[in-house]
Amino acid sequence: MRAANRAHASTAQSNGQASALLVRFFVAVIATLALLLVWRPAVLHAQETATTSSQEPAAKSHVVKAGETLWSLAARYYGDGHQWQNLARRNGIPISDEPPLKVGMRLSVPARPTVRGAKAAEVAAAPADSSVPKAALAKAGEGTLPGSEATPARAPSGSLAAQTAGKSNAGATGKSAAAKKSVAAAPAEPKSAASVAEAPDTSKADLKPAIGTIMGGSTVRRVGLVEQDGQTSSRKASEVFTVFHRDLPDAAEAERRTRAVLRPNTPVPRTAEFESAPFIVSAPTLLTLGRVSSRVGASETSGESYPQRAIKTDAVELQPPAKGSYKVGDRFMTFATPATFGKGRVLVYPTGIVEVVKADGAKPALAIVQRQSGRIEQGQQLLPAPTVTASWVQAQKLTTPDVSTTVTWLDAQEVLPTLQSFVIVGAGTDQGLEAGDEMAVYGLAKTGGSEALVATVRVVRAERDHASTVITRQYQTEITLGMAARRYAKAP
Repeated sequence: MRAANRAHASTAQSNGQASALLVRFFVAVIATLALLLVWRPAVLHAQETATTSSQEPAAKSHVVKAGETLWSLAARYYGDGHQWQNLARRNGIPISDEPPLKVGMRLSVPARPTVRGAKAAEVAAAPADSSVPKAALAKAGEGTLPGSEATPARAPSGSLAAQTAGKSNAGATGKSAAAKKSVAAAPAEPKSAASVAEAPDTSKADLKPAIGTIMGGSTVRRVGLVEQDGQTSSRKASEVFTVFHRDLPDAAEAERRTRAVLRPNTPVPRTAEFESAPFIVSAPTLLTLGRVSSRVGASETSGESYPQRAIKTDAVELQPPAKGSYKVGDRFMTFATPATFGKGRVLVYPTGIVEVVKADGAKPALAIVQRQSGRIEQGQQLLPAPTVTASWVQAQKLTTPDVSTTVTWLDAQEVLPTLQSFVIVGAGTDQGLEAGDEMAVYGLAKTGGSEALVATVRVVRAERDHASTVITRQYQTEITLGMAARRYAKAP
């Protein structure tokens, strides 16, 4: 029984050893296959390289043609233009030359171009950036003329070689003279008819520069092929000399021309002064006028501080008078009435100009504020806007003052009227005043009781019995009511 057990144990041990050997065999096979897969491409590539090198030559020659560059040749034979340095190094070409390639140069290039594909070669042969050095893109034969290879290089224009080109040394003067004598003594060769016909006739040409005198007795040399008389005689009969006339006016004429194009430096009536100058109307006139009813889009509950006040470009509604109506295109002057002016008269202070843009029967007309010279508010009345403004005029000074009146109105809001302040005088068109006239305002001197010039004013608007003026010059501080005003310059 024990012997049987021992035999069974030895059989099991041999089976285990066989299994271990089988596993080792399979591992060795798998490792061998892996090594073959890894090393096979390198071995095959080495074999192909050795076969190619044994069958084909390593290099061949290429003759450089005009227009070829190191870049294009590298793209052609290496398949990549960036290999131009390898091509230059292979042929010992210094890349600092401009251009490094010469027409007819023989280069050593790969015998079998290593082109990686037509598209790759096309892209490699056409660089799009500016990082490629100029030596790689310099074309062979660029900047040279045909046959320039046999022609020696020309020296720079400022060099010594250029300055002495074609000139002999001083010691060779005698030799060159003897050579000239021998050439002159030699019999001349007969010339062909063609060469005689082509040669220009210079026997009548005067190659000496013409000499003449100019003003002052100094001498001037005019370099030309013919003299002055020859130039004059060669002109055609139909040609005439061109005469350039220079206009040099005298001092009086120059001043007249200047005044004709420049306005004199004197105060003149302006449109803004005419439209904003206060004037006087009769009280009954106000009873027949329309008024500003409201500003479009404004309301008392809108939260605005001044809901019924309009400015330029605003739209306003106009209420026509009881016996009248408005039409599109009518222009009106809005005005305020700050104070009365005597019995039955009212001072009118213009605030702006409005123009009717929409009129619909009995409804309020719609108008746009065109100009503004004051506060345009609800309830202000309307007068027809003046159609004539104060044109530019230059007043002519009078020998003696002819119209005498007094200052009848000053703006109560101004403590001391000064330049550009409005003043109303008690004379108008009935006395001959008109826009553009100039008047002098006089007051009593502080000492002596005589008159003294206080200011000058210019008429900007003249009504029947008064005129609105603006202060242009001021000589004393205070201007008061009742001061005398006399016209000293009249508009033409």
